[in-house]
Amino acid sequence: MRHTSRALAAAALLPALLLTATACQSAPGGTAQPPAAVPAVPADDGVPGGDEEPAAPDRAAAAGAAKDAHVGDSVRVQGREVGRHLQVLLGAFVDPAVSVEPNYAPPAGKRWVAASMSFVNVGGASYGALGRMWAYDGAGKRHPALRTGELTTGKPLVFDSLAVGERAEGWVVFEIPENQRIVRLQYQDANMRPNSGGGFWAV
Repeated sequence: MRHTSRALAAAALLPALLLTATACQSAPGGTAQPPAAVPAVPADDGVPGGDEEPAAPDRAAAAGAAKDAHVGDSVRVQGREVGRHLQVLLGAFVDPAVSVEPNYAPPAGKRWVAASMSFVNVGGASYGALGRMWAYDGAGKRHPALRTGELTTGKPLVFDSLAVGERAEGWVVFEIPENQRIVRLQYQDANMRPNSGGGFWAV
């Protein structure tokens, strides 16, 4: 009788264990997820934050503006995982940014601004994709990066992966209202520790 009870209990637990194992297998392995407010970038995206909708103002980011880096400064971004580090440099900022294609321009009432960015993998693991990047206007609203073609100042930032020691560089473009001035840029790595305060530049 005791053996029968144990057999019934084991049979009842088996479906639950199988469901748990299936859930674990379906989760991505080896990649820490960013905060819910900053969705992860698809692998090999090529543009930091290229698909994200504009988000609400980041009050914590605005509070730390006094500690921002500036054009020509690099920031060390430390990932959530041990050994993941990027050295991120803002080399230049242009306003407005202009496409080399004469018929390719932002819609009426908008303009492009662009940042020349350099990313060097100085950690111990490769990167399959960058994180996200935003431009903050004077009203505190942030605008995500978008995909564009080549600018008069240079080629856009694109890459498939970033091995240890490799560099990716190019221009990142933001579309903003004509009547707004950009005052700040932010890079948020897909594996950055939440609320680390890194990756900000005043422009």
